[in-house]
Amino acid sequence: MTRRHHAPLVSRHEGHTARTVDVRRLARRNSGPATLLLLAVLAIPLTCAGFESDVHFGLTLWLAKQAGFAPGEADAIALANQRMDAGSIEYMTSPLQFACLSRFTPDAVDTQAVHYPSATRVPASVQTRTVVPDGPAPRALIDTTLRRAEGRNAAFMLGEFGRSLHSLQDAWAHRGTPSVPDWSRYGIECDASLAMAAPADRGGPSSHVADITWRWSADVEAMAKSTYLQMLRYPNVNGSLRHALPWEQIRQTLPRFIDARTKRAKADWFVANGIADTSFLDGTSLPDGPAWKAARWGGRRDIPTPAPPTAQPGVEKALIEFYTHFFSDWLTTSPVDKHWLSALSPDHSRKPDGALVDQLVGWRLRDHGTYLAMEDQPHSTGNSYAPFRNRASFQVFKSLNDAVLPLIVEGDKPSPILPFLVFALPNSADGNKRAVALIKLLDSPYDTIGVVSEQEKDVGWKITGLISSADY
Repeated sequence: MTRRHHAPLVSRHEGHTARTVDVRRLARRNSGPATLLLLAVLAIPLTCAGFESDVHFGLTLWLAKQAGFAPGEADAIALANQRMDAGSIEYMTSPLQFACLSRFTPDAVDTQAVHYPSATRVPASVQTRTVVPDGPAPRALIDTTLRRAEGRNAAFMLGEFGRSLHSLQDAWAHRGTPSVPDWSRYGIECDASLAMAAPADRGGPSSHVADITWRWSADVEAMAKSTYLQMLRYPNVNGSLRHALPWEQIRQTLPRFIDARTKRAKADWFVANGIADTSFLDGTSLPDGPAWKAARWGGRRDIPTPAPPTAQPGVEKALIEFYTHFFSDWLTTSPVDKHWLSALSPDHSRKPDGALVDQLVGWRLRDHGTYLAMEDQPHSTGNSYAPFRNRASFQVFKSLNDAVLPLIVEGDKPSPILPFLVFALPNSADGNKRAVALIKLLDSPYDTIGVVSEQEKDVGWKITGLISSADY
């Protein structure tokens, strides 16, 4: 396949090196406080993510303000912390790729350090990679950052400090032994020495149970206290003294935040505690709740425009065209109309799998938290679920690119930035070719979806399954 000359390319590690050089050059030109605050955010490496933006951005921002950080300083810490979760294309990694499809150890190493900190580094069995809250691994990142922040470096290191707090916070969400996904029924075999997902007692590979604060009230309070105590250790910025509130006063405010079970309830807590803009809650795994008005958050980093799907090398054109047509129908029309059903049953002689149809409709809900809650209910089906029949429950996008957070092929070679990725799978038991396309939707930014397909003789490709990986 001929690669398009204008397809944007990203090399994960080369991109990080180049950006670090640019930031240091800017720092030498202008070392004023405003510039340093900006560079503190830009200088850090970013990856995909336990917790979500209610903790990594909102709670971190609020705690930083209680610790006496100036508004701009608190913003720098919180934004850097949040952007560890799919904040930049070079670092939008997924265990579904680096442990199961691409088998790329460097991304597994980076993801472990940020989201599953352990004394034993990958590749290693999960039994040896226990995540310990407040353990040596996350503490080491913070201690290193604090040493580097001494003296005149405090303003510049705020972003790196936010990043180190992310690892500390996720250690509470992921405490225990990481789980290993099992997608073998689709021909996807994961390397257990690289794989990492939420422990089985916290939901497992495709669940967001580990991220929901009301399920783990004691752990969330302990995480908040640990975060706050680390903030108190941070050096004064530009010699300005900080005046922090006592922990006991802060602790008394937390129960309503922890217990909130909808975006609306979380937003009410933030507003009552001095944070008026709560759009950062968009995309989290909580249901919207009454009177919630969905709005895209402007704090997420701009994502480059993807190249055409055909820019992915090594994939047959007919397969790329099949997925392009399916994803375009799925995302640019109302799911109520089901224009994409032909991709599930191309010969029209068999009725599409009802459970798969429900999955495909459910993943398109603007309120992804409500869909997750519905999945947790036994005997629930999309056909009987009112939002599945309400056009207002879905956003219809103008184009495929508008609906996704683009991806790259994880590996040593530079990759085009693409709206979705396609990987070949082992043939089915009937000898049919199989494939899986990975896609990350704007309305469910904490998941990578894998849409599995099979090529039947005299019929062509058809969608046969859907899996998902919670990317923490």
